[in-house]
Amino acid sequence: MSVDPNGPNMADQIFETHRLRLTALAFRMLGSHADAEDAVQDVWLRWRNQDQDVIRDATGWLVRVCSNICLDVLKSARRQREHYVGNWLPEPWVPTEQPQAEKNLIEQDGLGQAYLLMLERLAPVERVALVLHEVFDWVHDDIAPVIERTPNNTRQILFRARRKMQRENDRDATPEPNAHACEQSKIEAFIKALNLGDVSMLIGQLAPDVIMHSDGGGKGSAALNPIYGSENVARFFVGVWGKREPDARVFYLCNDRENWLLMQAGGVIVTGISASERDGKLVDVFVHRNPDKLVHFEPVLGNAVEVIVEK
Repeated sequence: MSVDPNGPNMADQIFETHRLRLTALAFRMLGSHADAEDAVQDVWLRWRNQDQDVIRDATGWLVRVCSNICLDVLKSARRQREHYVGNWLPEPWVPTEQPQAEKNLIEQDGLGQAYLLMLERLAPVERVALVLHEVFDWVHDDIAPVIERTPNNTRQILFRARRKMQRENDRDATPEPNAHACEQSKIEAFIKALNLGDVSMLIGQLAPDVIMHSDGGGKGSAALNPIYGSENVARFFVGVWGKREPDARVFYLCNDRENWLLMQAGGVIVTGISASERDGKLVDVFVHRNPDKLVHFEPVLGNAVEVIVEK
């Protein structure tokens, strides 16, 4: 979007060129569409009350303010999640409009389930610092004022953050850091195995140390704890697939670089599944059953392709 320097609402136009990118930034930090939108709205209000003439770098100012707001939200959000029923997964990143600036970001996977869930291991300051460094490529000197630390402390915080995101053992539910979003062919093979009810075929698609993460939020049936191991995960899916509603419809959705398998029953999306792979095998599978999070798929369901499955 071009900015007319002679227009009466130049400040408004400048902000609008940044809104979608700020929303993506806030979502990475907060894992919630509503929280991200609220944070960006707060940035907007502060921007409108700021003397524009004293701001030399609008992008830097907006990112810094957005990061500070997110930092405050993170400190309170963690307390709220202590009362969440079962596993908590970040909301799917399903924007109705993709910010063009995102095409140039160096960390495209930073909006996927695996990366966002790994960020959950971090303290608020660590999370903000890591996102600014990995996504926006900010150096320590720029990050330090945002998190109110020295550059040297910021360097130590980033080192500690990266170490925390590593999976410690086979029973650690942290997603595999060296995995990437699974390809469409893997989703198609997954559906085929489920259709056949073939546990062995499904096991062959899963890494031995695969983890299934599910989120029902107390509003949708889901496993309360992670399920570990290829055989356990395969048998779980085959069992659940056989109990699906008679009118269930299945859709495949490619959203940016993350592929989703969506199930609809009674005209409502009841399940969303994505996964990440390592060496050609699914190593983390994310299952959404919380209707509050699944509702984000409704506006983009028209972009999905229906998959014909056996009844």
